[in-house]
Amino acid sequence: MTTSEAFCDAFECAEAPEFYAAEHEVVAVVLAYNEAMRLPFFLQHYRKLGISKFIIVDNNSDDGTEEIISHCEDVLWLRTGQPYKEFKSKWRHLICDRYLDGRWVVFPDVDELLVFPGWPQIGVGALAKYLDQEGYDCLFSTMVDMYPKGPLKDLNYRAGESFLDVCPYFDGSGYRHVPLKGAGGRDFKTPSRHVFGGARERLFHHIAKRDQNFFDKFLLATRFSLESQAPATKFGKYFDRRLFKLIKNGLPGVDPLMSKVPLVKWRKGYTFSGGVHNLTQELKMAPDWGALLHFKYLEDFKSKVDDALDRQQHAVSSRFYKDYVPHLDRVMSEGAFFEGSEMFENAQSVLKCGLMRKSKAFEAFLLSASCS
Repeated sequence: MTTSEAFCDAFECAEAPEFYAAEHEVVAVVLAYNEAMRLPFFLQHYRKLGISKFIIVDNNSDDGTEEIISHCEDVLWLRTGQPYKEFKSKWRHLICDRYLDGRWVVFPDVDELLVFPGWPQIGVGALAKYLDQEGYDCLFSTMVDMYPKGPLKDLNYRAGESFLDVCPYFDGSGYRHVPLKGAGGRDFKTPSRHVFGGARERLFHHIAKRDQNFFDKFLLATRFSLESQAPATKFGKYFDRRLFKLIKNGLPGVDPLMSKVPLVKWRKGYTFSGGVHNLTQELKMAPDWGALLHFKYLEDFKSKVDDALDRQQHAVSSRFYKDYVPHLDRVMSEGAFFEGSEMFENAQSVLKCGLMRKSKAFEAFLLSASCS
């Protein structure tokens, strides 16, 4: 099958549509299914961020998503009924290899808002300029689950409202910066570590094989703390994985990744794992971190979980969604807020918690940008 035939098969079209992005443009590639409630504010946020063009793959939504995006001049809308679990990586790879070689691409889900040091004073174009100047290929970002102060069931979110107005809180602690378990740590070169923990683990994924001992707690507070640096050398990465093996049984057995690589200067042949958490290739990653503010916890949370379990289109037979079920009623009626919750006011809110990073080089860039 030729690449053109593979594209037409993946997107169920007779021929690939025309699309062009200039070298200076940052393009958003988005996979969507029944996101009519979140799409209006999502698009507003990324347009303000400086995204001038979107490529949105609509996986046969039936909730009005088509009416929102099909007429937008800045959106290339690709509707397909191919199964998400088999095609989610192919869709991104085919789009980027065909249209976006040598371009900066952001890969957000519709419930994610990318922020970074200097936001909102600078946009994603300025961020890409800095990354180019420093010779970086991608930006690492934490995923920060956002939630309301009260019960989820009492929310009355309306399409177009700011997500932050209804879900301004997040867990300010309870994270770790560690290698992936098993084959994932060997097979994917970028990044060598991920962030785990936060609200999702606190609420749903807290069962471990054993209690944590003193050694576990020491390593989690030092070598694997949120502030720790990932090793740069091959031996350092090997030693990192060996140390992590000693403590992994004291951690939740099913622990969702709370970090991604959502901004990449794409080159033909790059490959993600199933999602945009890892790349097979070794890319030069900036020391700076962004944050994906993640708005899963609206009043539709239970219906989204039920739908995901019904469709069975998510990773490993939707195992993370299965873990939600025993806790759904409690979270819907009580919410996620607790004594360790922090309120998001600006980028500094996550920066001070270690959920975002800013290097001296980026500080200097921001200073020069503010003076120009």
